[in-house]
Amino acid sequence: MFTPRKCGVKFDPPTLVVYYEANPSGKLHKRSMPLRMLRKNSSISDAVQELKKSSRHGKYLEKISVSQLEKLLTMIQNKMKGLDPMQARDTSTLPGNSMRSHEDLNKLDDHELNRRKADMDKEFEKNRIRPGDEDFVYDKEVEFNEGKIESGWDEDDDYSDPDF
Repeated sequence: MFTPRKCGVKFDPPTLVVYYEANPSGKLHKRSMPLRMLRKNSSISDAVQELKKSSRHGKYLEKISVSQLEKLLTMIQNKMKGLDPMQARDTSTLPGNSMRSHEDLNKLDDHELNRRKADMDKEFEKNRIRPGDEDFVYDKEVEFNEGKIESGWDEDDDYSDPDF
């Protein structure tokens, strides 16, 4: 059994690097996993699944979360595209930022859409306040006056549409 301690990436050539502890001996080892299948437009989630199922590398990645591996591969893919590799911190793969406001989720494939929804669910559960939590308030009422727009629909006057 292997216990991962650190993981990172090497950009040239694209490589996933994992430092792990071999449980029986307790020694720290380094494992480099070349990412030959990763291209500019490859599916990150497919690449992660391929790595996790790999007979050669899978056992070293068992305890590393899929989301962490996706973040690391996104960094490599951004570098391949000529973008800032650290831009991965602003993408939808990170918790707390599950969706970019300009992104059209209708254009995503089913697998990617389900991954985004799972990220949103995690963020929701993290911020959810339940009965018993110290911040919980039953029947909380909040007044939102900032940026109020008068529309005429909400006015309390005797105006009636003559067509009705």
